[in-house]
Amino acid sequence: MLRHLFIVDPLPLLNVEKDTTIALMREAARRGHEVFSAEVDQLSVGEAGRPLGLAVPTQLCEGDPWYETGASLFVPLHEFDVVWMRKDPPYTIDYFWATHLLSLVPSPTLLVNDPQGLREVAEKFFSLRFPDLCPESLVSCRIDELLAFRNKLGGEMVIKPLGGAGGQGVFHLSPNDRNVNAILEIATRNGQEYQLAQRYLPEVRQGDKRIILLEDEPIGAVLRVPHQTETRANLHVGGMAVKTELGPRDLEICARIGPALAQAGILFSGIDVIGDWLTEVNVTSPTGVREINALEGVALEEPVLDLVERRSKERRSRGA
Repeated sequence: MLRHLFIVDPLPLLNVEKDTTIALMREAARRGHEVFSAEVDQLSVGEAGRPLGLAVPTQLCEGDPWYETGASLFVPLHEFDVVWMRKDPPYTIDYFWATHLLSLVPSPTLLVNDPQGLREVAEKFFSLRFPDLCPESLVSCRIDELLAFRNKLGGEMVIKPLGGAGGQGVFHLSPNDRNVNAILEIATRNGQEYQLAQRYLPEVRQGDKRIILLEDEPIGAVLRVPHQTETRANLHVGGMAVKTELGPRDLEICARIGPALAQAGILFSGIDVIGDWLTEVNVTSPTGVREINALEGVALEEPVLDLVERRSKERRSRGA
């Protein structure tokens, strides 16, 4: 039996039908493991640099309510076998400091994902290490530079805040939009906040493919098709989950990026592919498992827990 701590958003805010974290917690409980939960602001570093958490014993239930909690208690994080960092983005400075706190957790506790990896694999930035896999891209906070890049692309591009998630702050700038300058002023906070600008991919109308990777191996995928009134394909803004398959280009992208993710200590990730192009790498709190399970009749949380159990056992057997 393992002891799992899930660092999550407030439990009442999690979507009982859609949230991947709930599937992972339920699978851990189904295997007879102990499950605890905590929020980022309930973590601290005590005497002698010892990371602590105000952990809540969490019993998983079917239906709604989907959980029951016991009395919270301060627990040194090294007393858990596995600590899951499942706090949803945005990637704020507090999230950054939380990863540093988690880096103080000594072995053999397994951290999913590795906190140094969470800092290294910045979600909007990491894909740019593979420029031949990505659409033309620019990272800048300068409005004149962003406008020049848009002109180079023929007047059309997408911009995204580097620390954002879930489609928040994503804009499709079209050639005849008179609001472009105003949008860039707001998005960059008048030149103070970086944006990722990318060539607009019309293939997004057919869907944005989320591929789930377990270390360096793809284990499932779902196509998120945007609503006719939306540019964004994110499910929580109206995108529709559609069954899909991995094509040769998808497998090529996975084969290229997967080993780099595994080397960074990223056990569980989700990459986004539009057409033939890698657009994002999601490592903070990747989702999509529940939708793939429903479409494919599978339970992706099972191989995830299989891997976590195996990696935890290996770490404890070598005392590292």
